[in-house]
Amino acid sequence: MRTSIDIDNELEKELAHATSITREKKATLIRLALRAGLPVVINRFQSPRPEGYFADEYPLPKDRLELEAAMAKVKQRPDR
Repeated sequence: MRTSIDIDNELEKELAHATSITREKKATLIRLALRAGLPVVINRFQSPRPEGYFADEYPLPKDRLELEAAMAKVKQRPDR
């Protein structure tokens, strides 16, 4: 599939710099950048997962829950 994109001057300079370093064609570098960057863009536009979304997947051990409950009852005072 052929397509065209508009590149601003700053991005053109970065692309030229990358081309000189890697010795790859501009089209190859653009494809690599899209493949590397698209997951980041997609993730940015997804809605955040609700609180506790993975809670069922990673249950806390029963003894840890008991320990946390017991520690919550212990009175604490600051060190002097």
